Parts: sequence; C-alpha cells; structure tokens
Amino acid sequence: MFNYINCGLSNIWLINGYQYKSLGTLTKVYITDISGLHRLIGNQLIKRRGCLVSAEMRFLRQEMALSRQSLGNKLGVEVAFIHQWEQHNTRLPRIADVSLRALYVCTLLDSCETELAVHILSDAECESDTEIIVLSWSARGWQAD
Repeated sequence: MFNYINCGLSNIWLINGYQYKSLGTLTKVYITDISGLHRLIGNQLIKRRGCLVSAEMRFLRQEMALSRQSLGNKLGVEVAFIHQWEQHNTRLPRIADVSLRALYVCTLLDSCETELAVHILSDAECESDTEIIVLSWSARGWQAD
C-alpha cells in the first residue's frame, strides 16, 4: 500500500492505482486519475462523522480552488480565522465544519450526491479522531474500501 501524503493528508492509503517509475537516480510515483482520486477523498471526508481537522479543511478548500480570503467570505469569517484553522492543527468550530461540508457538496459533487448534504448538516458530530481512509483503483475508477 502507498501512503498518499502528497495530497496534504497523512491518513490516505492507496491499495493500487499507482506505479513507481525510475527517472535516473530518482523514483517517482504516478497515480491513475488523480482528479477522480481527489474527488473520492473529498467525498470520504465530508461523509465521515468526526469534525474536520486543519489538513482536511485545507484539502477541501484547495479542491474547490478557493483562496483563504474567498473561503472566509463564503463562510462569513475573517481570513485570519481560516489561516488559524488551517495552520494550528485544531478542529473547526461545528458551524464552520458543517458550512464547509455543505459548500463542498454544492460546488463539486454531482446533483445525485446532494442528498449527502442532509446527512452532513444533521449528523456531523465532533467526537471521533481522524480516520484512516483506504482507497483502491478498479476499472470503474477510484473506490473506498
């Protein structure tokens, strides 16, 4: 398995869907359908029950291609709060957590996935720690195991 830390998260593990290739003295890892993988990671993050942590918030913000200022404007907070939440390895306040999840659902996920918004808004609890997410590649694309 490959620990995909280049996405900014330390808890993402890939069973397959990657290849090691040697380039002279360097070895690089190539990942199949990286945009599909990132979409699945975001989907897994917003579906889980625990509050988002700093790195997860940063991942979602970057996937939505939002600056800290833009995200602050959308959440109705100063950019300093976004910076603090992303840099200090803290859990987000519940309202910011729920708002970020809903924003992600509304901006990136297919309309058939918007029923997740109800789950997110009603069921997001801030009790559990960061979970390990294990993903695999198949002919149907990236999937959660």
